Amino acid sequence: MNPETPLLRQVHPSFVQVDHISAQVFSVTSQAFKPTPKDGNKLSVYNGDKFSAKESFEHFTSSGINKSFGVMAVTPVECETENLPCEENNDPFNGHAFIDFTGLPNNQIDKKAKKLRNAAVK
Repeated sequence: MNPETPLLRQVHPSFVQVDHISAQVFSVTSQAFKPTPKDGNKLSVYNGDKFSAKESFEHFTSSGINKSFGVMAVTPVECETENLPCEENNDPFNGHAFIDFTGLPNNQIDKKAKKLRNAAVK
């Protein structure tokens, strides 16, 4: 991965807020970029050098078990700005990577997740 490689994040439908008046405007919550304890504080992403956004979406949802509203991306540079290491580990599939939140207290995880979400929106 290079500093500008898109790190593709699947956005679960529950992390999307819809404007109930227009039903067309939506926003993604920072929860989309917050790892859970089951992740071991390592946020799962796809390496954009190996998958397009469409390919990552299709790969993620093809089993019928995983759900995704869509795909957002940040870069390693944006992660490094927040002192969040990222790396490709190819586990459980070739092209899997993660953003590492290990060792951060919950309030810092929340703040950094929000900053990543904001970077992805831009």
